[in-house]
Amino acid sequence: MFMNHEPVVGNWYMNKTGKLLKVKLLMYADTSPSSVVIEYLDGSRQIVDINSWSCLELHRHAQETVHVGLH
Repeated sequence: MFMNHEPVVGNWYMNKTGKLLKVKLLMYADTSPSSVVIEYLDGSRQIVDINSWSCLELHRHAQETVHVGLH
């Protein structure tokens, strides 16, 4: 079951196809988040606006099960 999660820097999420992504950075406009920088396991990064984040079908993934060298 997928839920709408607020992005939290450092948290891992899994999309509906099983791809893991990590929230690297939140960008703000005034006092509200406006964009989310996400990083995939292959190191590629993407900037997603906060409205698009809400449309992603993600679920929280336990951090202790992710053993990769992303910084």
